[in-house]
Amino acid sequence: MEAENRAYARYIRDKTNHLLGVIGTKELEEDELDDQALIKLDPIGIVARSFLQILTNLNQTIDELREAKNELQAIFDATGVGISIVDRNFVVERCNEKQREMLVDSSVEEVVGRHCFEVYCDRNAPTSECPALDSFETGKAALVREVQKKGRWFQLVTTPFSRAEDGSINRVIEVSMDITEKKKVEDAEKELREFCQTERRKLATVIESLSEGLLVVDEQGRIVSCNLAADEITEQRIGENCNRPLDDAIAEFAPLLRSDAGNVQGVEVMTRTRQGYDLLLSVNVGCLSDNEGRPLGHVLTFRDITEEKKRAELYHRAEKLAAIGQLSAGVAHELNTPLGSVLGYARLLLKDKALPDNLKNWAEIIAEQAKKSSTIIQGLLRFARQSNPAHRCLEHCFLNDVIQRTLPVLSTELDKRKIELISELNPVAPVVADPQELEQLVLNLTMNAMQAIGEKGCVRIETAQAGSKVVMKISDDGPGVPEEIRFRIFDPFFTTKAPGEGTGLGLSLCSGIVSDMGGAIDIAGGEDRGATFIVSLPASDAVEGSGDLHE
Repeated sequence: MEAENRAYARYIRDKTNHLLGVIGTKELEEDELDDQALIKLDPIGIVARSFLQILTNLNQTIDELREAKNELQAIFDATGVGISIVDRNFVVERCNEKQREMLVDSSVEEVVGRHCFEVYCDRNAPTSECPALDSFETGKAALVREVQKKGRWFQLVTTPFSRAEDGSINRVIEVSMDITEKKKVEDAEKELREFCQTERRKLATVIESLSEGLLVVDEQGRIVSCNLAADEITEQRIGENCNRPLDDAIAEFAPLLRSDAGNVQGVEVMTRTRQGYDLLLSVNVGCLSDNEGRPLGHVLTFRDITEEKKRAELYHRAEKLAAIGQLSAGVAHELNTPLGSVLGYARLLLKDKALPDNLKNWAEIIAEQAKKSSTIIQGLLRFARQSNPAHRCLEHCFLNDVIQRTLPVLSTELDKRKIELISELNPVAPVVADPQELEQLVLNLTMNAMQAIGEKGCVRIETAQAGSKVVMKISDDGPGVPEEIRFRIFDPFFTTKAPGEGTGLGLSLCSGIVSDMGGAIDIAGGEDRGATFIVSLPASDAVEGSGDLHE
């Protein structure tokens, strides 16, 4: 019986050690567990029950892994991007449905087991642009930004997935993303940017080509931008000094921005250039705002109307002169005949030697006043004839010669008034004019200067050539012309002299003569330092470019 027990114990020990060896556990030593204890312990039963528990747990783990695999496969297939697993030989090991939908032609039935460059790119071998090739060589992720396939745009990314025993990459995951809509948006944005840039260049060209000055001012009153015309009109370098207050550039514009009237049109503003010339500007102001109506600033456009204003004044003056000329001609014609009769009968009475002295004196007064009235009428007739070119005899005249012929006529009056006459006649080109009108012009302006001085003073006559213009200046050191009446001094019948000392036709006649010759007449000087009449006449076309000047 003992022999059987020992044999049984040895059998149990051998089988137990075999099982322990299978599961990788150290075998039992005899000194650890004797035969009697081994028989009582029943290790085979324990191991069998353990194996049953392990098998149960293993089956449960296998079920969980299978479920996880199914879930992963569902995610793999349902994801919104295409996914493939490619081995070192560019063979597709796995491919989800999205990848097949995006990159594989419908005629291809099977993808797994085939080369990726064959089913995805319709090629016979991978190219240098292949991202999988790049990942296999560098061991890093690779990106191809834009690939076109099946009428759509895709972005491809490959990432190393597993390595071989030598550390080299043996599989990569390739992810494909459809970027067609993004591409369309980017192309639309690019097209919109190009359109905006083109329109901006067009607008900039239009603004720079404007003859009107343009300023853009922000809410703080600082100049944001301006065009070239703004610099040219104001003779300031506004464009080089943007972001400065409008007050510093053109202070006269600032009140227009503080107005509550909003947009304003055609406001006339007088300013001064850097050279000190007066400049009359017509200014328009518009308010700038954003899409929600919040104010952003103002835009100002302006143009120089200085010469336009002068031309308008000359035009109105010409219309006035024409109307008064017609009236004067009619009045002179109606008065000339009865006045001639009065003067004739007065002279007949003076020839009567039997006429009493008192009647003779009365007849002399009648004759003298009739002569004065006749002089006034002749002035009216000359004024009326200004607008009738048929009565003019035009020829080439040298202004210096006309002045030298006219001045001796005034010598008696100059001596009487104790007025010094200084002439500075420089070589000038001839002008096309009626000689008698030119003499009348010189005579009237000189007499006007003498009458302004009264007694004891100086009259200066100067001539000079200024390009294509012949300029004559007649200056006096009299009391000057007040600013408030300067715009009226060329009007017919306007005079500042005492009653009986002037008709008010002298300067209007001068203005008409100069205007008919295509020239200009103006007045300069302050209110208390005399006056200077400046006459500018066009030189004759026949000698304008020849340099032929006459002293």
